[in-house]
Amino acid sequence: MPRYPAFDWPLFILGLMLSVSGAVYVYSATWKAADPPGVYFSPLAIKQIAFIAVGVLAFYLLRRINWGLKPGSWLWFYVPVVVPLLLVLFLGHGGATRGATRWIDLGVIDFQPSELAKVGFLLTLAWLYSGEAHEVERRYWQALAIMVSLVLLMLLQPDLGTSLVFLFTFFVVSALTPLRRRILWVSFAALVVLSVPAWFVMRDYQKNRIMVFFGYEIAQTDEGRKLKPADPRGVAYQLKQSQIAVGSGGVTGKGFLHGTQTRGGFIPVLESDFIFALVAEEFGLVGCLYLLALYFLLLARIIAIARTAKTPYEAYISYGSSAVIFFHVFVAAGITMRLMPVTGLPMPFVSYGGSAMLTMWLLLAVNESIFANSRRELRRG
Repeated sequence: MPRYPAFDWPLFILGLMLSVSGAVYVYSATWKAADPPGVYFSPLAIKQIAFIAVGVLAFYLLRRINWGLKPGSWLWFYVPVVVPLLLVLFLGHGGATRGATRWIDLGVIDFQPSELAKVGFLLTLAWLYSGEAHEVERRYWQALAIMVSLVLLMLLQPDLGTSLVFLFTFFVVSALTPLRRRILWVSFAALVVLSVPAWFVMRDYQKNRIMVFFGYEIAQTDEGRKLKPADPRGVAYQLKQSQIAVGSGGVTGKGFLHGTQTRGGFIPVLESDFIFALVAEEFGLVGCLYLLALYFLLLARIIAIARTAKTPYEAYISYGSSAVIFFHVFVAAGITMRLMPVTGLPMPFVSYGGSAMLTMWLLLAVNESIFANSRRELRRG
């Protein structure tokens, strides 16, 4: 019989190309002109390169684990997710500069538990849905309860973006099961209705992120809090400057390190939440299409792995991985063009951040293991 390779090189190369491209973008976002002019690596750019190295190393080590072996209980995935999320409520920091408490100080870096929670959640979903077909409805209600518990923990931080990732991943993976579609639609409608009271407990900055998307803001006046057109020099400043950057890039962009909006410091947290605006301004439509093409190929590769997976458990993991990555890309690109409200989701492999980088490479490691399983003639377990 022919011997098939047990390593998916396209998956690895696409992840590496995205990471290297991201390092270039972060370098540009944090670059400062020196006298005399020359190469300048900011502390953030150096850290990003280190994050990529750690991510690739983690990928190399973790891909050797047989992630296709299903443990005896979904608690093996859920407990390691919930404990750090509970700890961040007491030990986390972020403060006014970030508007939320999402990080745990580990000394060298700030760790964001909600990033790795995305992996733990989709593994939990895969475990539940890969049981007997006649149990799918009961397992669905279990999965729904788990998803709601994680969303509530996210909203306590608060972290609206990750909450939406959980919701999107849950409904995508659930839609791939033999569950009756009526149950999915009723559940979705119920969650929409139940989310209405959440508006009244949201903080003003969260409300304004949504209102700015529609062109308004909630402002404090002498007569109390009122709804008014969004101030382009106030709450709408970041979004407005991002739109200017995206629109001014044209077809080929203004050139590496030559973006006026990016170089002028008009876009806050450019290296993370709004990195796509830098790509559009400095590399233009061509640069945007290049980046989106890499994501398209990566998602196509993961879906192909899901279609050849040996077990439903592995297939659900891969489909869930593609849902997580797709939603991040869609939102991170969309907010720069005012297609989505600002939620603070990073661009996978590209935005600055150690926790996000490690999570993406972990997803690739899991899928690399699933690919290897599909090529093995003899499987353990």
